[in-house]
Amino acid sequence: KRFRLMIEAFLDQGCQVHYIAVEPYPFEHKNLIPHIMPTPMKSRESLAFWSYFFAVAPWHLLWVSLRNRVELISVGSPLYACLSGIAKLVTRVPLVTFIFITPNSVAQWRFDYSLYEKIETLMEKLGLRWSDLLLANSWGAQSAWKNVYPSTPIEVFPNNVEEHPFEKKKQRQKILNEFSLPEDRFLISHSGVLLKRKNHDCLIQTMALLKGSRAVLFIIGQGPRWNELQSTAESLGVADQIIFTGYRKDVIELIQGTDVFAFPSFAEGMAESLLEATTCQLPCLVSSIPENMDVISNTEQHFPTDQPAVLAQKVERLMNDKEYYQRLLAATQKDKNRFIFDWKGRFYEKVLSLLNNSQRA
Repeated sequence: KRFRLMIEAFLDQGCQVHYIAVEPYPFEHKNLIPHIMPTPMKSRESLAFWSYFFAVAPWHLLWVSLRNRVELISVGSPLYACLSGIAKLVTRVPLVTFIFITPNSVAQWRFDYSLYEKIETLMEKLGLRWSDLLLANSWGAQSAWKNVYPSTPIEVFPNNVEEHPFEKKKQRQKILNEFSLPEDRFLISHSGVLLKRKNHDCLIQTMALLKGSRAVLFIIGQGPRWNELQSTAESLGVADQIIFTGYRKDVIELIQGTDVFAFPSFAEGMAESLLEATTCQLPCLVSSIPENMDVISNTEQHFPTDQPAVLAQKVERLMNDKEYYQRLLAATQKDKNRFIFDWKGRFYEKVLSLLNNSQRA
């Protein structure tokens, strides 16, 4: 979503946008020009693919930049900024780098190779050095990078969220009807790809502590841990209280119909799914990692990633204490308001300022 907003910020101003990818983006525009990089690998998660990508992408970007006389390069991480170094050196155009994740995240979550981590660290360091504007999407991400690179200027430019009107009771009834649930069920929602860093085990263990209660958990999303997580739910005896929806186009509508949103991740950027949940008229409970606490500031709504008992206590209290529920709901609504702004307009203003300063220099 954030990359699409970045692209739309330029397209809305009549700019021509060229992008490099291994497959086309799922949207089109007359001024959006794809440059698809051929790859012999079918898997996009293997070490072989990423080695190939790192070797070929810099030269592909240089060719695209020279052929189309680009005036700005914008990328989504310091790692990609490093891959843009040759094109920046030759074309001498400004480089804008977004920071959505913590240092060394690709190696940490994709591969278990110390050599890869060392290579990634070096590339990130170079990417930071070559960037003309560094924009972290959360204060937690900024802090994580500043701890490693204290002299690097990194500006916080948070994600935004859009609010859409809906009828809470109507959305709730749709869920109850679709999944044949009784009226008195207390509905917990979570959305995200089923990956280890999302910490779905904490949610399932929480449900084990709430076994036999009115609580029903919706895990919305698909991913490589699908079978593993279902097996865990069955082994803990809570498969009847957990609904794995798989991929859904109506994610927001599902969350709108639930009573609380739980987000137990080990690591995040500023998660779009969490921001969107704040618009769904429900309290949000989040793991106490910096990026989540940037969004949900009330400490009553935080819980440690490895303590499902703490999350279970909060959910149980929300089920039974209306005053507590309303207090956490009001706190979530207050946090939401901080992220309602014109993201595309502000981003384009920053880019214009950078381009003007570069021309004067």
